[in-house]
Amino acid sequence: MAPRGAPRRPVTPGPDPLALITGKLFSFFLLLSMVLPTAYGLPTRTERLISENDKYYAVDGQDGQILCLLCPAGTYVKDDCTVPYTRGTCEICVEGTFSQYASGLSECLRCDTCREDQEEVSHCIINKNTVCQCKKGTFCPPDQPCEICMPCTGSCPEDEVIKAPCNSTLDSECPPPSSSTSTRDTIIACVVSSVILIIIIIAVCVYRKKKSTNTGSKLFGKLTVHICKGNEDQDEAKGDLLQRDIILQFKEGTDKDTKEGIIYKSWPIIVRLVPIKEFESLMNSLGLSHNELDRAKADNPGNVNNQYSAMLQTWYQKGEFDINTLLKSLRSLGLEKAAHDITDQLTSDGLYIEENQQ
Repeated sequence: MAPRGAPRRPVTPGPDPLALITGKLFSFFLLLSMVLPTAYGLPTRTERLISENDKYYAVDGQDGQILCLLCPAGTYVKDDCTVPYTRGTCEICVEGTFSQYASGLSECLRCDTCREDQEEVSHCIINKNTVCQCKKGTFCPPDQPCEICMPCTGSCPEDEVIKAPCNSTLDSECPPPSSSTSTRDTIIACVVSSVILIIIIIAVCVYRKKKSTNTGSKLFGKLTVHICKGNEDQDEAKGDLLQRDIILQFKEGTDKDTKEGIIYKSWPIIVRLVPIKEFESLMNSLGLSHNELDRAKADNPGNVNNQYSAMLQTWYQKGEFDINTLLKSLRSLGLEKAAHDITDQLTSDGLYIEENQQ
């Protein structure tokens, strides 16, 4: 027995069987949690977080980009996070600014100011922009850019009473003109005659396709030749319009600066030919967020063309601008005619050429 106070000999403990079993089980389940999501197509933890792109924004960290939680509506990001998947420092918007959605903006958006021909419906608050409407006696249709309020129709024709009064978004509505029995009978007779004539023309067209007629009414045959041929040409043109999927490219040898100039020249054409009420849907389909659209509108108040050009500029600055991607998105939204018209305008102006036409 060692004397009291003497140093004890170090004892190396043997392996603890329970610890070994616990460690191996932990490693097995850790490996299983990594393999199973991939094997069965389930998202991993990191993939789940990254896929929820409406909750995070990317910033540059010490070891590359990291994801930070968006600041809630009514606030902006004062300081970015330093730990992935956490929130940095959020500050409340100051008076005169707002943020309507959760965002990663470093400052809030400026509140709109109502024009002289508008009146304020609700004041701007930290999470909602100013709401304006046309003053009494004027209106602006909701499906059009409200650059100016138009005067309401004062009254309906004589002996007619206004069906619905004018409001800020709709003009006065007058009832449809009354029709007598004789007028109604005339309309019905015209419709029936038109239907019979159309049926006869279609029948002759079908017959001409099956058999060429050398006898019979030559005068009527000549008439139907032009009508049938016109219908065939229209159907062919419509089919060509809907099926056309041309790939555009720069001319061979175009340098970087020239390409950038061509891209800028294409924006007014795109803004002019895409239907106004579909433009923001197009930008959403190309990856622009609500905050980016709001920013473009806030920076260009009252000028829709400049707002839409700013949206295209934002898309370009994200390094994602490609004319063929834009045309494909138009077609996916059912805007084949707009895609067709833009393609024709860009090629006729010599900005782009069709693929394999070097």
